[in-house]
Amino acid sequence: MQVRVFESPDMASGLKLVRKELGPDALILSTRTVRNGKLGLLGKPTIEITAAIDTNWPREENTTIQEPAAAGRPTSPSRIFGRTGSKKKRINTTVGGDDIQLDYSGNETSDDLNSKEARQLLTMSPTPKRSSQSTADTALRNEVDELKGLVQQLAAQLADKPAYNEGEEQGQDTFNSALRDRLSQMKPVRDPVSELLHRHGIEGEPARTIAAVAAEQLTQDDLKDKGKIRRFALRAIESLVEVRPPAFQKTKAQSRIALIGPTGVGKTTTLAKLAAHYLGNHSNSVAMITIDTYRIAAVEQLKVYGEIMHLPVDVVISPDQLEEAITRHSDKSLILIDTAGRSPRDTLCIEELTSFLRPHLEIEKHLVLSAATRENELLDTIHHFEKVGIDKTIFTKVDECMRTGVILNVQLQHQAPLSYITNGQRVPEDLLQITKRSVAELIMSHHEGIAHD
Repeated sequence: MQVRVFESPDMASGLKLVRKELGPDALILSTRTVRNGKLGLLGKPTIEITAAIDTNWPREENTTIQEPAAAGRPTSPSRIFGRTGSKKKRINTTVGGDDIQLDYSGNETSDDLNSKEARQLLTMSPTPKRSSQSTADTALRNEVDELKGLVQQLAAQLADKPAYNEGEEQGQDTFNSALRDRLSQMKPVRDPVSELLHRHGIEGEPARTIAAVAAEQLTQDDLKDKGKIRRFALRAIESLVEVRPPAFQKTKAQSRIALIGPTGVGKTTTLAKLAAHYLGNHSNSVAMITIDTYRIAAVEQLKVYGEIMHLPVDVVISPDQLEEAITRHSDKSLILIDTAGRSPRDTLCIEELTSFLRPHLEIEKHLVLSAATRENELLDTIHHFEKVGIDKTIFTKVDECMRTGVILNVQLQHQAPLSYITNGQRVPEDLLQITKRSVAELIMSHHEGIAHD
């Protein structure tokens, strides 16, 4: 068996080199990646392939098949090589490409050495009855032949494969490097209007639309004037945003408002702000109802607000009880309904909330959203709460945002107008009475938190 080691830059060329040097019957014993630089880290990797060539099992040209021994005359080693105790002689021969030596007993001049039976045993010809060593050699040859076939099959598959793991890794490294270099050279190029809108959180289609209109209406000199650009952006936002606060003073009919939304957006605090605002600007004809029996201390929190403002607070746990409470407070001008925070993805809770706010009760549903939430999550929340019905939106926690352009982005993708914006925890001071102009100025202002005196 001849063993050689080959080196090549990749597996494909390495296999071709092995086939060229050793032929198609070569066996691949092992492969490994070698780096030849300092400490094996900086050099270019190469493939090291260890291969071997094995010749076919040798056979004597004049090999004859031993005929069965005659009855009563079994063939034995003593008959072939001579009697036990005779002088030993060593003969060299080859089995499977390996040199071996056979010892046998007999005289050097014995004619038995030239007998047909001796030649058959030395050339390991098949006989009806084999020794244990011959059986082991045959099993070994079969296993080696089988292994050889498997390795050759694997080598053929590797040769046909268009890409190899090492090549894929090198190709991926090259791709990643090129991509990083390309990205490092790229810088976002925006016109002055788009840059201003981006700084205030206005992205996507709203920003592109405003920038396109600005390019048509502003001159090149105007686009160099930051003051003119800002005034144009304010006018554009003011024309796009839709604001519609509840018209308490314009109607004598009872107003019913329910605040709905996900958990943690400040629905209960906002409800207290609305009650205090109505109490201070209109009348004390207000009743508060809560169906939030899930959150710990939610009922107690609303009752505390009710005691401070001397307003009634009812707790209901079923849709029928809600109708009864509304009927009981039919003499009130305003009924405010607090609901439990619901996960937008909790379908059962959304359906339960829908069962409370039945259409015939004519309850105006305000979806409360946190301005500190990411835009895609806000849109997902709106999508799920549309099953309940959304009449208007309220944005809270504006004081926690650095950029409030998300208000415009979401409002343009959802037709429900804005009713209120809150910017703090104080009741009722931090409830903003908004107009289109005030919303535009809020979006275009720099937010660094709200400083209270």
